[in-house]
Amino acid sequence: MVVDPLPDLSIYLDTLNQFGLKLRYVIDTHIHADHLSGAAALAEATGAALVMHELSPLQIPFTKVRDQERLELGNVLVEIWHTPGHTPEHISLVIADRRRGPEPWCVLTGHTLMIGDAGRPDLLPEDGSDSLYRSLFDRLATLPDYVEIYPGAYAGST
Repeated sequence: MVVDPLPDLSIYLDTLNQFGLKLRYVIDTHIHADHLSGAAALAEATGAALVMHELSPLQIPFTKVRDQERLELGNVLVEIWHTPGHTPEHISLVIADRRRGPEPWCVLTGHTLMIGDAGRPDLLPEDGSDSLYRSLFDRLATLPDYVEIYPGAYAGST
């Protein structure tokens, strides 16, 4: 699984080749406004499923996922959490490694949460402030304290 890939695919393709891996999922947490996504190109180059929330306005074919839907990768279970606010279709990925136990051990927040900041809710015509607040406090803040949180960017990014 690769999440929010950049347009330069070489690091992903080189890693897959080096270790003899097959990519199953390429996931974009949201439609990006601050950089070009390499998700569609990486999915096409590897035959992996391009995955986004069902509300995504993406104009090419993709695998649509919903809140609380799960993707399995061997012992790893990825639960989709719809965390709108930065964008209406935004998702976070709550990850459990069943070898460790059934509880989540980390969450990839995309641009819902950033290092020292939260995603901008003002990039679209409708203000996402209320949705962002609920995503941060009613969803992500409910995770147990031991869950590792991986923000999607540094403060000041969109």
